Amino acid sequence: MSTVERLRVVPRTVLDAGFSVARLPLTVAARASRQGGNDAWPPAIAFEGLEAGVESVLGSLLRDDALVQRGRLRQAKVAKLRSATELETLAAQEREQADAEFAARREQVEQERQQAERQAEQRAAQVEQQAAARKHQVEQKAATKAAGARQVKAAQDKALTHQERTAKLETLAKESEALTVQKQALDAEETVEAIEDTLEGTKAARKTS
Repeated sequence: MSTVERLRVVPRTVLDAGFSVARLPLTVAARASRQGGNDAWPPAIAFEGLEAGVESVLGSLLRDDALVQRGRLRQAKVAKLRSATELETLAAQEREQADAEFAARREQVEQERQQAERQAEQRAAQVEQQAAARKHQVEQKAATKAAGARQVKAAQDKALTHQERTAKLETLAKESEALTVQKQALDAEETVEAIEDTLEGTKAARKTS
């Protein structure tokens, strides 16, 4: 290894040591938040981006191509991680939006279902009321017809009673007339017999004298 290379190793070692010390609070925080080993954790990405920038700048100042290359590789890694994080964030937002839309749609469907149930109950109540009204109308018509039939029967019975009474009166009148005629005939017969008895008595008186 040349002297220049050895001189360049020193800043890298110091830089790595500084990064290690500076990363300690981040490591503790990552463990506390259960993000240890998660390169996509935003604070970890930000710190690695800072390290990549420092390596690139310091490598350029020291004309350390290896350090510059390492910084560029880290920057590329950070760029990919940030892109992935952005995509994940976007996907999470889309999932949240989809979940919200799904929840809203489900709520709407539930409201529509409840409204349909209320309308069905109202319709059933209306049908029941209409059926009860029709039944009442039928019962009223039946009662009216029954009352009319009773009135007609009563009128018929009354007419029959009147006819029967008239027929009985006529029969009694005919019987009375027949009795009158019979009595007149008997009276006439008695008169004839009396006349005959008178004539016979007169004849007998004449023969005796």
